[in-house]
Amino acid sequence: MEKTLSELKDYIDTGKAENFYAWAQWHRVRDDVLKLDNYECQACKQNGRHRRAEVVHHVKHLKDRPDLALSIWDGQERQLVSLCRECHEKAHPERIKHKWERKTPLTEERWD
Repeated sequence: MEKTLSELKDYIDTGKAENFYAWAQWHRVRDDVLKLDNYECQACKQNGRHRRAEVVHHVKHLKDRPDLALSIWDGQERQLVSLCRECHEKAHPERIKHKWERKTPLTEERWD
């Protein structure tokens, strides 16, 4: 059964956008993008390096543009591109949890 844009918007509104990545339509489009890019990370390729792509990245984020969720192109620009994991992490710095971020102490007690 094919999923719809309204279902995707419901997932996004309820904080379950990750469910989109289990859709059969997504898997088909993802495979098409990887084949289109010869399974090469496009960011690495732009920098003269060659790495195998493992992730298909939404240039315009899924939450911002659910209407482009399954579109390889947005007009003349690519909407979906193949990236290696490292480049995908760089494309999403908001997801990185830094070890050095200071946490609120459990108590006011301090040992200086």
